[in-house]
Amino acid sequence: SCFRDLQGMTNSMFDLAKKFPELVTVDSIGSSYLGKDIHAMKITTQSSNKNDKGKVLITSGVHAREYAPPELVMRYATKLAESYDIDAEINWILEHTEIHLVFYVNPDGRDVAEKNPELYWRKNVNPGSKQDGCSKNSRGVDINRNFDFMWSEKGASNNPCDETYYGTSAGSEAETQAIAAYANSLFPKEQRKRDPMKEMDVAFGEEIMGVYIDVHSSGGYTYYPWGHKNKVSPDDESLQALGRKISSFNQYKLWAPNQPDFLYPASGDTSDYMYARFGVSSFGLEIGEDFYESCKLFEE
Repeated sequence: SCFRDLQGMTNSMFDLAKKFPELVTVDSIGSSYLGKDIHAMKITTQSSNKNDKGKVLITSGVHAREYAPPELVMRYATKLAESYDIDAEINWILEHTEIHLVFYVNPDGRDVAEKNPELYWRKNVNPGSKQDGCSKNSRGVDINRNFDFMWSEKGASNNPCDETYYGTSAGSEAETQAIAAYANSLFPKEQRKRDPMKEMDVAFGEEIMGVYIDVHSSGGYTYYPWGHKNKVSPDDESLQALGRKISSFNQYKLWAPNQPDFLYPASGDTSDYMYARFGVSSFGLEIGEDFYESCKLFEE
């Protein structure tokens, strides 16, 4: 297979850090429901003025059955590390930016998806006290509906057996908490709003720092806030320009407010949360054509 499994990917993370110790570090940023480490990789040059560097956070593996995103993100990491001192553009990126990568936000779920692919497992594995009426194959919380912004609104389910179940409370899940805390430690404090809900119609403006990208599959879409409703954010002009730039490389459609390919709302998701809470340019990608992508299509 062209996709590394959970253990193989974990090995690859530490192998890359060992091979390029001056560029790559790997740390645990928290634990999953079952206690598995959630690892983050940082790629950047060593420098004394690290606070001056831009911060990019890329996550994948939020939904367990989406095999291609973690593999794609690891290949990106490998390309960055191996091309430093060879490619002038990558030199510039790593000298001015910290790239942070979380390959598996949901390692428990990925483990289930690998061992029981017929289940098409999406959620985490937290059985929850409210899930007594669910079959054991439909338990868990959708991490991408559990974040603490517009939680439990349209585009998420209060039925514990549903694939988009939003959990017992905003940020209830260990995996959600790990990603939220890590983002909180990375992105600048001074650009945040005091009350993201009350100030959601106030623009952050052009001076914000930080980029967040959540990689999913599938369908060929680029998305950006707002996602919880089909309404443009106060920074839509900037986000749309960046979204169109991203899509110019891959011809992806814009799953975005007031665009023809806005499919459906999703509340409590990573993209809206990162933008609203931290003021960063926040995007999602839906790559490929299937959850269990064919290697032929992936390699193309």
